[in-house]
Amino acid sequence: MPMSNGDIKGKGYHFTHTVTDGLRAGGLWLVMQDDSGQTAGNSGDIIMFAAIEDVDWLSGSQIQLKLAIRHWGKVTSTGIQHQQLEGQVYPLWQDSYLPSDDVLVMRLIQCTNEFHNSELSNATAPLSTTHFNTNWICWRWLEILPIPLDKKQRLLKYPTSKLCLRYLKKIIRQSDRIK
Repeated sequence: MPMSNGDIKGKGYHFTHTVTDGLRAGGLWLVMQDDSGQTAGNSGDIIMFAAIEDVDWLSGSQIQLKLAIRHWGKVTSTGIQHQQLEGQVYPLWQDSYLPSDDVLVMRLIQCTNEFHNSELSNATAPLSTTHFNTNWICWRWLEILPIPLDKKQRLLKYPTSKLCLRYLKKIIRQSDRIK
């Protein structure tokens, strides 16, 4: 999710071609994929734009990319035969802030400390310790919770983060009752 970093590895002609195209274009569009292999690459789906910060062509058996995920986007067209998609930058949700005692903030910090989740540690941490960017908190929860892909897409397509906040708080409160 935006405001985070990631690594991708791959090999073969198609991957090499994708990397070189991404270098020429200034980055790559990334689509979400669930555990069953379903991807969100249809017209209008939310995608992410990642800048390629480093390419290691030779150190291992696979090409390794270091990515900085910078922007949200929307799929504008897909080329099914060539496995290509086109997107455009799409601003998602205005910034707002949650206090440090909000249930989503507290549980996310607790989860990060307990499990040392590498995905969370790759995310750019908020600058303040008293208020946290609502978008950043929502996106981190959407990364780590096993929420179906179609539901993530619906939450992200909503014009504000309010629906996502309400949905995530409901999940967290229900899990607190189970403990």
